[in-house]
Amino acid sequence: MIRKIAIFAAMTIVAVVGVLIASYNGTIVTVPVTEKVVALTYDDGPNPPHTQALLATLERHSVKATFFLKGQNVEAFPEAVLAIARAGHEIGNHSYSHRPMFSLSKTAMLEELVRTNRLIENLVDYKPALFRPPYGIQGPGLKMALDELDMTSILMSTSGLDWEVTEPKLIASAVVESIEPGSIILLHDGHGDVSDPNAQDSRAASVEATGIIIETLRAQGYRFATVGELIALSR
Repeated sequence: MIRKIAIFAAMTIVAVVGVLIASYNGTIVTVPVTEKVVALTYDDGPNPPHTQALLATLERHSVKATFFLKGQNVEAFPEAVLAIARAGHEIGNHSYSHRPMFSLSKTAMLEELVRTNRLIENLVDYKPALFRPPYGIQGPGLKMALDELDMTSILMSTSGLDWEVTEPKLIASAVVESIEPGSIILLHDGHGDVSDPNAQDSRAASVEATGIIIETLRAQGYRFATVGELIALSR
């Protein structure tokens, strides 16, 4: 009996692991390129005035980035979304509510994706092709929803850990120390874990770290691209 239970438990674990692996099929973590080019990405915005400060920093350095926007914040700050688009940056979907998207239900996941896509499309006149799952969590329902919408899931290969690190130099150091060609860098201009868009904390440290990262990596011979541009380089 114990042996049968052990076999059943092992089979269950294998099945669960298989489902999880399949859920991440097609997800991009890094891009296989030999050229020294990387992508800066920002999650959870927009978040005035920090998103605007970040846009100013990126413009000063002539860098285009990818912004994965939270739907609730898009509703609250449409002018900030328009500013991102007008500056020529890429806009992606980061769900509407920022809840973990580990679900077997494609319907529930579609609602999150489609609602945010429509909000963005109504403002900037194009539908996002890229999605970043909150917390990096992706279940089978989300995978089916992404496939139906022909969207690509984007994770990251390096992060400034700026959800817990508040010193700009340390944020920048965490990124620079783990960089390589094709890296997708995760930073934040907003906060996903608050339901009130006006209750987001400061991201001034991330804004300052961005300038340090750009200057440091450029000195090492790197250039910057949006995620979409980076993916295109590998084709």
